[in-house]
Amino acid sequence: MGKSGASASGPTGSRVAGWSGAGHRVAPEIQPGDSFTAHLTLRRAGTFIYHTHLNDLEQLTSGMYGAIVVLEPGAHFDPATDHVYVAGWDGDADPPHILVNGDSVARPLEVAAGVAQRFRFVNIGMAVRLRFSLAADSVPAVWRQVAKDGADLPAAQSKPGPAAIVLSVGETADAAFLAPAPGTYRLTVGPPGGPVIWSQAVNAR
Repeated sequence: MGKSGASASGPTGSRVAGWSGAGHRVAPEIQPGDSFTAHLTLRRAGTFIYHTHLNDLEQLTSGMYGAIVVLEPGAHFDPATDHVYVAGWDGDADPPHILVNGDSVARPLEVAAGVAQRFRFVNIGMAVRLRFSLAADSVPAVWRQVAKDGADLPAAQSKPGPAAIVLSVGETADAAFLAPAPGTYRLTVGPPGGPVIWSQAVNAR
């Protein structure tokens, strides 16, 4: 329980100050230095998003967002094989300055060759579609999209293909990648057909 002395509970959905809830259990405004705990009932494992619904432009571009990773009962999150990428805006400049995981620069990611990796991508910018892709030099890698918007994809839609996914605002997607041998890949983010605005070296050892 946060200092606010109230919490919202129920199925997944929006939590808006002064509106969400029922009766006397209504989400309060969160004052500077204060806190509020929202209890969610998540009906399935997957990659989800939380973000502000108050003063959206100012607060979203100030970093009031993030990912929620829900695992199956008994499963454990392993950062050696499970990688989360959340893209958002830094301020309201035009064109927007895109950050991934709160930064414009990424340290290299070290992965084990021959070991399956899961990449979880989130686009929670204000208005720009983003393309997430993985390549070795200029050759696209191969991965398999396994989930979309917090739901596993059926087998017919989860087949190996070029490692590129385009997400609109508020969308998430998960991809499974296995480097067949040691090598260096480059994970990039940018608008479809536009310049790369963020990248990370992915080193398979």
